[in-house]
Amino acid sequence: MAWSKNNRACTTLWVTLYSMQQLQTSFDDSGTLTMNELTFFNALSSSEQRAHDVAMLADQLDNVFINGRGAKYEPGTDHSSAVSGLIGVLSEAAKTVEDLASTADSLYQFWGEPS
Repeated sequence: MAWSKNNRACTTLWVTLYSMQQLQTSFDDSGTLTMNELTFFNALSSSEQRAHDVAMLADQLDNVFINGRGAKYEPGTDHSSAVSGLIGVLSEAAKTVEDLASTADSLYQFWGEPS
């Protein structure tokens, strides 16, 4: 999946991260940002603290997607598996926002996407 304004996962993720003040870049400049460039990532945090921060952010993203943005889980996905999938990307410093959007796209059916 390419970072695109025509993809609901990309636009929803960008708006959400921007609103959460995890990034301050334009949509076009955000796809290539890596996880360690987002606000939550603190290189000085212990691995335990970073894991906690990642889990909290993944849960917040899930909550916003489902309760605030009208997304539904893809078949075979539930809250636990969705959060786990998001954690998998958020935990890797070199993964990009585009990677996170691709994972979100596989976990959620965003509002307005065809079934």
